[in-house]
Amino acid sequence: MRMIASRAEDAWHALRQPGAYEWWYFDALSDDHEYGLVAIWFCGMPFSADYNAHFEAYERGRATPPNPADYAAFSFALYHRGRPIAYALVEYDDFTAATDRPAVSAGRNAFAYDPATATYHLVVDVDLTEVTTAIPVAIGRRLTGAFAFRNLTEDWFSPALAASSAGLMSATQGTHTWNLVAPVCAVSGALEISGADGRRERRVNFAGRGYHDHNYDPVPMTRAINRWHWGRCWRGDRMLIYYRNEPFPGQPGAFSFGAVFDGARPQLATDAVEVAFEAQRRNWLGLKYPHRLRVTLPATGETWTIRQRHMVDSGPFYIRFLSGPEAGSPGDAHGVSETLDGARLRWRMFRPMINTRIQRPPSRGALLPAPVARLGRTALIWLMT
Repeated sequence: MRMIASRAEDAWHALRQPGAYEWWYFDALSDDHEYGLVAIWFCGMPFSADYNAHFEAYERGRATPPNPADYAAFSFALYHRGRPIAYALVEYDDFTAATDRPAVSAGRNAFAYDPATATYHLVVDVDLTEVTTAIPVAIGRRLTGAFAFRNLTEDWFSPALAASSAGLMSATQGTHTWNLVAPVCAVSGALEISGADGRRERRVNFAGRGYHDHNYDPVPMTRAINRWHWGRCWRGDRMLIYYRNEPFPGQPGAFSFGAVFDGARPQLATDAVEVAFEAQRRNWLGLKYPHRLRVTLPATGETWTIRQRHMVDSGPFYIRFLSGPEAGSPGDAHGVSETLDGARLRWRMFRPMINTRIQRPPSRGALLPAPVARLGRTALIWLMT
């Protein structure tokens, strides 16, 4: 794995290799700790059952090479008090992006970067696939919103900070690139959820702290990533970012990383980090995850104990948490964390389940009848929450 922090590299890389993928990730947590949101733009969505099936058919000589841009998608999730209240994962035929600057659109959802103000402007307009109401369905519901992510950490990864690491980052191998381009952002904006009749059901005015990174790889995720664990957690004005990537046995790319920010000022970025898993558990589909992590930074002797408090997204190969410190720890911390098992993407038995959560573009039609898909989504929400 290669770790960088480059705004120039935040543009689209126009990867054409079959199975390649690229995504731009944004998350934010409100200052009052009431709301959290995650928005992701994909080119070559690695979780797409269609994309993975097309790649497998290509490898067997039964299909033409898949173009990652034909499998673009947008995902949005809204959380309130530790529970998911709105979710969308939509694949689109129409994807556009710039190769000379950060600017991406999928369907009616887009973001662009304004260098004059160091701000990413996000516009969201998506038909929801899941809404948690008394009966968790999303028939005809729509979420619209606009957000500004002002990067408070432009050019944060200075040569001096990079030189303070253990030097392993420059020696790591593998094909995956993680661009930690905007680790601390000031976020403002608003969103609305409207019903099928057009009436507003919920409005959220948002102010908080956010984060943005960018990942890409010319190699399919099922070949390059075995497992990863990522998260960020605030404790007062200090934030920890950690990342642990585990490649498949015999492959290069093992990588651990930790960074600490005091407000918007980077204090430490190091690959000399120890991530220990405690209280291992499994979700309802057997995916193993640590309920508690201890992240130790030997350079400072500092240890963060993080408990994965609220499981807000749970599937056969991926779990997202709203996390915080161990109960009883000092400070008022909160954060976001993820566990992913890339090997499980190969398991065909999970593909029908994945398809219940994805809106496919009109060009590919629906794999499942609409009532069946809605029933599947409802069951998944109840099981997750």
